[in-house]
Formats: sequence, C-alpha cells, structure tokens
Amino acid sequence: MPIITRKIELKIVKDGLTDEEYDQQWKYLYQINNTIYLAANRISTHCLFNDEYEMRLKLHMPRYKEIEKELKKLDSDKKTSDKEIRDRLLNERKELDEDVKNKKKDFLQCSKQNSTYQLVSKEFKQYIPSDILANLNQKIQENYNNNQKKIESGERALSTYKKGMEIPFSIRENKRLKLFIKEEGIYLKWFKEILFRLEFGKDASNNRCIVERLIESDRQQKNKGEDYVANNSSIKLVKYGKSTRIFLLLSIDIPAKKQVLDKDVVLGVDLGIKCPLYLAINKNDNFKMQIGDIEHFHNQRTMFQKRFKSLQKLMCTQGGHGRKKKLEPLEKLKEKERNWVHTQNHVYSREVIKQALKQNAGTIHMESLKDFGKGKDGYVKDEYKYLLRYWSYYELQSMIEYKAKLEGIEVKYIDPAYTSQTCSYCGERGERKKQEEFVCTNPQCKRRGEKINADFNAARNIAMSKKIVER
Repeated sequence: MPIITRKIELKIVKDGLTDEEYDQQWKYLYQINNTIYLAANRISTHCLFNDEYEMRLKLHMPRYKEIEKELKKLDSDKKTSDKEIRDRLLNERKELDEDVKNKKKDFLQCSKQNSTYQLVSKEFKQYIPSDILANLNQKIQENYNNNQKKIESGERALSTYKKGMEIPFSIRENKRLKLFIKEEGIYLKWFKEILFRLEFGKDASNNRCIVERLIESDRQQKNKGEDYVANNSSIKLVKYGKSTRIFLLLSIDIPAKKQVLDKDVVLGVDLGIKCPLYLAINKNDNFKMQIGDIEHFHNQRTMFQKRFKSLQKLMCTQGGHGRKKKLEPLEKLKEKERNWVHTQNHVYSREVIKQALKQNAGTIHMESLKDFGKGKDGYVKDEYKYLLRYWSYYELQSMIEYKAKLEGIEVKYIDPAYTSQTCSYCGERGERKKQEEFVCTNPQCKRRGEKINADFNAARNIAMSKKIVER
C-alpha cells in the first residue's frame, strides 16, 4: 500500500481547563521536545557501539583475521579451481560470526534493538512516555541500518539529531491515542490527556476528507488493503517568532486504485537541462512531451538571488547582539524559494501521472540519480552545476513515485549510462552536436542523419531500457 504523509496544524483544546492545567500541558510538550533529541543521539551512538563491539571481538580472533586474508587472496586470484577452499573458509567464517553474535548477546543480555531501548528507557522514561521511546528507537534503528555500510566505509558520518526534531508515536497500536470526530470537529487524544483539535485551514490538499475516511475505516475495521490505515506518525513543535505552533505529521497507508493499465506500456521520464522533464512512450513514437521551461526556472531563481543580495546589502550581518533578528528576512526569503521549488515539483509530478494515465502506461521508468550530471572523472560537469545546485530532482522523483503508487502504476529506476548518447531506434552510438540535437551516424539506421530532439531520444531510451537498478 502507498504511504502518504499529511501535515496538519494542531491546537490544544482549552475548554474545561484551568490556566494552570493549560500551562502544564504546554510544559509537558516542551519537556518532551527538549529531551527527545538527546535520546535519539544516545540510540544512534549505541547502535554504532554495538557494531564496534562486534568488530572488536572479531579482531581478537586470530583465526578470523587469517580467514579474511585468505579470502581476499582467493578473490584477487579469481581461480575457479579454489571453489572448495573458498566454501570451506566461508563456512568456517560463518561459524565464527555466530560465536561472536552469541558473545555479544551475552554481553548485552538482550537483542540489539532491545538493548538501545533499555538504555534510553532508564535515562529518559521520566521525561518521555515509553510508547514514544519505542517508536523513536525503531525509527533511529531503521535509519542506522539503512546507512550502516556507508558509515563503515566512511562515505557518510553517523546521523546526529537536533532540538526540535519530530516526536514519533503510533495511533494504530495504542488505543489511548486516537483520532475522533466530535461536534463537526476532528480531535486527537494524546498523552497526559492532552486533547488537540485539527485545524485544516483552506485545506487545498483535502486533508479533512482523508482524516475522516481514516477514522471511518478504523471504526468499521474493513478488510486490509481496501481502506485507509494509520501508520506511525509524529508531532513537531515549530517556533514562529515568539509563538510556538504544533503540527501533526500524519502517516497513512492508502489503497492503490484498481485500474486496468498495460504494464508493457512504459512512460520514460528524462531529466534534462533545457527542460526539467521530457516524456516518451516505448510503444508510441508519436508521443513526446516537454514539461517545464528552463527560462521560467532561470528567471525565478535569478529574481530570488537579486532580492537576497539586495537584502544582504541593506542589513548589517557583522555579528553581535541582534544578529539573529537581522537575518530573519533572509531566512524567510530562503523558505519562499524552497516552497516555490516544492510547488513546481508538485505541478510537474502531477502532469507526469496525468500523461501516464492518458497513455494507459502501467509502468514509469526514471533514471537513477546516483551519478547524475557526473563525468568520467567522478565530478559534476559544468553545465549541470547550476541545475543541481538549485533544483531538487530527488524530491521530484519521490513525488512521481508516490503519486504513481496511488494510481496503481509501477515505478522502476534504470541505469542512466549512455541514454543521451545512444540512438533509441537502432541502439548504436550517435552524435550530440548541440545540447538539444541528436544525430545517428549508423548507416543502417532508418533515422540516420536526421536531427532528433536529444531529450526525446533520451526519454525513449529510458522507456525501452531493461537495465533496472535499485534507487
């Protein structure tokens, strides 16, 4: 089931509370907000400690080091005749790994995940409810496990968490925390009997309808996969000047629409320089579509930059007392710029899904962005630097992916190598004489010598590609 997250403002219901009780509820929220990031960092560092302890146990095993050296030697030689020796060494290493795990378990006296929970529970249970700590532990553990290999190789540092992070909790598992409708309003019952009212405002995203359907699904308990289900959610306290606002980040599993789409019809999405997106279909040469305009993008970003520079000149940012206050206009302008990019990505992703449905495409292909814009030397090419600096392609792909899942469309990522340098009709290399023109030089190609739109050619290659990779 696709997962969506909805951001909805919360207000503490003051009716029936004395001023002292109302203040106590705010103090309780601040207490959690001011300590949860400390618990998150404790879990994160303890995850690393668990792995380091396991590694240290292995280093104190002379035989384990010998096996590693022998396996490296065999891998470098790549002799097929040594298969029996390799298998024997692998089995022996597996036995030693089990021995290490048992020793670590004896030291921790519990599982790896439970050890981190027990650690933070002893230190923070008086400030943070156990349900929140359990959800926090699960979230930090998942994040660490996803990045474990990169941390070990030095590609990235251990994640650290700052004050003001989200406070995770579960609506689904704990019936004390629940959403309900009362007198045409929607409320969230939280810890310490705190009652929040959900404020939907203009509700351009139709959040009220989604929450009402979620409550109705929970009440009727329909079959799984057919209706909305609340996932692990969170609340976040955000400072706006002297006031603090509370937001609910509601995560929901929603069923994909049951549509009869042709999985063999593939929509290729090319990320380009001249236009943000170009679309093509693997089974329809006549369909081609450009989404977005680089001139509009460039003009908007230039406008933001000019305003930013003029504001910098007007204010003194040397430091000292009042520096934070002086920089507020700059931060607001940055936020406006981020919101503009976010909105543009929503518009573009919505158009991609619209065209996929129009063409009856059950599959969307996009390029893996791992080395997007990089040359053979591993550095980003000059023509891509400006675009990658100011455009969030990863966010755009994420939006396309979750919106596609809502419509029952499968999204796959392909290897981007040579998609812009290969002819989509014959598969041979061609020439890209200009940024917007591709010419095939294969004498046997039916499009030989023709000037083909380079972005269309790349999108068509992406649509027909069989080189599927993980994102």
